[in-house]
Amino acid sequence: MSKTYVQVGVGGRARFFYEAIAGPYRETARLVAFCDVNQTRMDYANRILQEKYGLDPVPTYNSSQFDDMIKAHKPDVVIVTSIDRTHHRYIVRAMELGCDVLTEKPMTTDEEKAQAILDAIRRTGRKLRVSFNYRYAPYNTKIRELIMDGAIGDVFSVHFEWLLNTSHGADYFRRWHRDKRNSGGLLVHKA
Repeated sequence: MSKTYVQVGVGGRARFFYEAIAGPYRETARLVAFCDVNQTRMDYANRILQEKYGLDPVPTYNSSQFDDMIKAHKPDVVIVTSIDRTHHRYIVRAMELGCDVLTEKPMTTDEEKAQAILDAIRRTGRKLRVSFNYRYAPYNTKIRELIMDGAIGDVFSVHFEWLLNTSHGADYFRRWHRDKRNSGGLLVHKA
């Protein structure tokens, strides 16, 4: 039995999720709808599903039609890959409508929104998973293992520094990430 998914936010990062469902996980997962503020992005995503994976296009919904999409398709899971400052809205509402949620990191951008999400989890009993692609890179996993095993002694301080190159890094300052209100700042976004 396949789990059904809808995806809200169909920008650049979204492709990693919908292509995984269309490709390696297509035997156990089925994408049933897209939701975004931009119809062109949803059309592009549907074209990828058709041309690369031979799938039929999925219905598309404007972000103002989120509830309608959930009620029409009754997905098991809502994938949230919208801009960071909107994550909490979709997470909380999806749970209220009876869905589990998989969200791209960060879960949200500030403590009030995080508390609203935690309250929704307690109130609804739904599950939330947060995708942290960089956190589980092999070298980061090894560092955590060494710390947890006590191999390097007690940790009293951690210095975090993220150097942005001129290709991938510069992109953060050209798009919505550049405004701290959208992303919570680079440290939150990259956490």
